[in-house]
Amino acid sequence: MPTIHTISITPNAAKDKNGPGFCLFGVYIDRGCQLYGTLHIFALSTGTIRYTIKMEEMNLTMHAKEFLNAKKTNFKHNVFLLYGEETFYIQKVREKIVQSLGNTDENADVQLYDMETTPIQEAIHDAETFPFFSDHKIVVINRAHFLTGQVHKGDVDHQVDVLSEFIQHPVDFTTVIIIAPYPKLDQRKKITKIVKENSMVIDCTPPNLYDMKGTIEPMAASRGLQLSNEVIDLLIERIGEHIEALDHELEKIALYVTNGEISFEQAKSLVSTHAETSTFTLIDALTDNNLGHSLSALKEFRKRNEEPIALLALVASQIRLILQCKLLKKSNYQQQQMAKQLKVHPYSVKMALKRERRFTEEQLKQMIIEAAKCDEQMKTGQKDKWLALEMFLERAGRKIGEPA
Repeated sequence: MPTIHTISITPNAAKDKNGPGFCLFGVYIDRGCQLYGTLHIFALSTGTIRYTIKMEEMNLTMHAKEFLNAKKTNFKHNVFLLYGEETFYIQKVREKIVQSLGNTDENADVQLYDMETTPIQEAIHDAETFPFFSDHKIVVINRAHFLTGQVHKGDVDHQVDVLSEFIQHPVDFTTVIIIAPYPKLDQRKKITKIVKENSMVIDCTPPNLYDMKGTIEPMAASRGLQLSNEVIDLLIERIGEHIEALDHELEKIALYVTNGEISFEQAKSLVSTHAETSTFTLIDALTDNNLGHSLSALKEFRKRNEEPIALLALVASQIRLILQCKLLKKSNYQQQQMAKQLKVHPYSVKMALKRERRFTEEQLKQMIIEAAKCDEQMKTGQKDKWLALEMFLERAGRKIGEPA
């Protein structure tokens, strides 16, 4: 029989993921975490909800942001599963796991296995082999595509039953970190279910742009920075949801300031612009009917070796956002309502609303049509990609015509 424990959790801690964390058998469960397991409502009493939990079936999942912010470092897991596309989170989570074992990346006994080229059974054999030069070893299994629904072409034969057997009976002298750098896992697969049930799962997906403020604040605080809302909005506008770029910019700010505070004007001159967010520069040049400025911005993108097809897609998405905000404004939506409806950060909506006044609906629709034509010319090889992009900017500028 599994061990049955009864606990009491206040309604706020139980229901409100933005509420305070709570202690569970001596382990602090931070807000934003999800408890997986068999939970039975035992009784209801004033002010508390009682649960009984089968501990054998309980597992813990949290987002990388919560994992990195948690003060706890003595994790009692032998197996970790990291999934998601944010490479910055994956790297930082892996570093924290290594450090929690009393190691650094330099002195740790870490063995790396790439599932694109190495069968899983080889990695598991190493995990089961007692370490020779240390008391504990770490085996990193990267690109575990067999946990997803992707059809992988290759000659590598993965015997996932070997992983299944090991993960249900891990050894004490090895910590296994399984990395699946993909948007989602295939929950229907038996091996995926077994791995999730028997490991600590860390969600390394990038944060939604709408939640970026909550991501920036703790990252800034860890560097001793106190950023105003204006500066946070500037970071969001220029960097978007790119966490690695954000980390670099915060490091730059921390080196620049002396008292942990930076003014908006200082930040404006210091913070770089990520390609995805700087596409508004092109749109602003079109708005001002300044073809020279837009072509200069295009040259800067080219110097940074940006992909013209990707740039066109980003410009088109910004134009589409401006059009969507314009249409929602006609329906009397407020800025916060627009952000929620379109699932973007309120600051992006604010910037789009500043620009929508300069365009008519027809002008925006025509620009999207021109972008589609340019996309076809690029992908079918009818024109050189950069030349096609320049001609798109010229045609779009002509379509704008007189201010709205």
